[in-house]
Amino acid sequence: MERIIDDIAEVASYLWERGWAERNAGNISADITELVQQRSSDRSSKTVMKIPQPELAGRCFLVKATGSRFRDLARQPEKNLLMISIADELDGYHILWGGEGSGSRPTSELISHLKIHGFLYRNDLPQKAVVHTHPTHLVALTHIEHYNYEDALNRLLWAMHPEVKIFLPEGVGLASYRRPGSEDLADVTVNAMTHHRVVVWEKHGCTAIGTDVFEAFDLIDTVNKAAEIFFICKSAGYEPQGLSDEQLAELVKVRFDQGR
Repeated sequence: MERIIDDIAEVASYLWERGWAERNAGNISADITELVQQRSSDRSSKTVMKIPQPELAGRCFLVKATGSRFRDLARQPEKNLLMISIADELDGYHILWGGEGSGSRPTSELISHLKIHGFLYRNDLPQKAVVHTHPTHLVALTHIEHYNYEDALNRLLWAMHPEVKIFLPEGVGLASYRRPGSEDLADVTVNAMTHHRVVVWEKHGCTAIGTDVFEAFDLIDTVNKAAEIFFICKSAGYEPQGLSDEQLAELVKVRFDQGR
């Protein structure tokens, strides 16, 4: 548990340093159910909330507290993270640890995190961590109409940097704009994650899943690098050439070991 908390704090520092977490933007969660031994005396009073997935009953998560800044989470995770337990009755959650007093609440994007975790658990997938942040160049791409379509966006990202094709051969999903924090946004994100590990939220940000927070961060970092290369070429006055279809086809065969 301590290692996971330290990992979340480290990734929070990366997100802040990259300028992807203005003010209290972004959020992180991790499924830690197997690491928690619950006792009724450990639980706070229940915070009422409709929990949409029955498979989440009794499960435990680390989540960023609402209003917390990633730069503060990096320094003081115990005050900016919460450990929550979903009520067996699916009518709310208990806070087991963290935060700054009785007024602490999970991230405003909690519904998206819970629906994603429910999807992962229901399908017995290995990912346990969800990272949402605002990668600047990737968000900027979704303000260009031509790239606000999944096929066009992926063709550009693959063409700008071979690492994207190698590590994200399925490409990224694209969720059209929905109000931040809404259940509608959660639903379109989960739908996109049936085929993708990274989902770009139009004009808003990006959400990724990973076996741990480092894997989720690495995926977003790789995708944003491709978007950044595109804008550097454009700002220099050139139309980027990009990788050809033949070059991209070659990358499908590439396999790198984990020690690369």
